[in-house]
Amino acid sequence: MNIKPDQAGFDFDGVIADIGEAFLRLACNDHGYCSIDLNEISSFQVEDCINIPRQVVEKIFNDILMDSIGTGLKPIGGAIETLSRLSRHSDIIVITARKEIGPVADWFDHFLAPDCRSRLELVATGDHDNKEAYIRQRGLSHFFDDRAKTCVQLAEAGLTPIVFNQPWNRNQHNLTSVADWQELESLFDFTY
Repeated sequence: MNIKPDQAGFDFDGVIADIGEAFLRLACNDHGYCSIDLNEISSFQVEDCINIPRQVVEKIFNDILMDSIGTGLKPIGGAIETLSRLSRHSDIIVITARKEIGPVADWFDHFLAPDCRSRLELVATGDHDNKEAYIRQRGLSHFFDDRAKTCVQLAEAGLTPIVFNQPWNRNQHNLTSVADWQELESLFDFTY
């Protein structure tokens, strides 16, 4: 692939931000569930694959979604560097299924340099299943997401999704995928 920087958009949690690490850390530190390995999270519905009560899972995710900085949500390795490089060529579009964009904006304010941050557009859809309309509105052809179901929906709609590999999307698709941000960056054409 030779994706032009202005053709691609990105999901936030699980692609840019390491929600898996944050979930495991908070499960252990705040709730005493310390024996879970990231690879055990084999479904996007976390409560279906690990032995933590649904209300605890929901509390952990709600804490992360409402206070991404305060819960220590970190970038996935290489994400900030690649986004900075992309921002020198194009605006960056981040489309998240979160309902509240404020914690995401605060997170980017914290982690991105001002020149990169000024080229970032954030969109909160409030739903995992309606990203297609927002992707099309912005004229994007490619979208990086960690939710296999979203990527399959986008492919069926004629877009080009690229799955960001996570334990919860293994063996759930036959789409193009990337293992990390180094591999993701290699898909871009920076020559134009």
